[in-house]
Amino acid sequence: MAERINLDRKARSKGSQPTVFDDATTDALAGLVLALLGEVVVLKDRLDANERLLAAAGLHGPADVDTFAPDEAARAYRSVYRQGIYDRVLGTARDKLTPEALADQHDYEGVLEAVTRP
Repeated sequence: MAERINLDRKARSKGSQPTVFDDATTDALAGLVLALLGEVVVLKDRLDANERLLAAAGLHGPADVDTFAPDEAARAYRSVYRQGIYDRVLGTARDKLTPEALADQHDYEGVLEAVTRP
């Protein structure tokens, strides 16, 4: 079995996963869609709360958000949380549909480490 790189991800239970649909591919895609839906709902709730709090405080509105240009720190922060979202949303499909790709990645990293050592 291939070693996973993102061992800190704890989004799924351990043990065997039941097959709900006729095949594992459909199950993996359904898991991907549900994970994405969860991310969208949380994002929408947080955005709604933020907009309501800011409007109540008289600070800014949607037009200000539309013209916002993030600085380097904001871009770096967004890069980290985007990767987490990608791992959670795409991880289901990746783990179930492409385990051989994980093995290939592990082999590649081993070769890369071997040839880059001083």
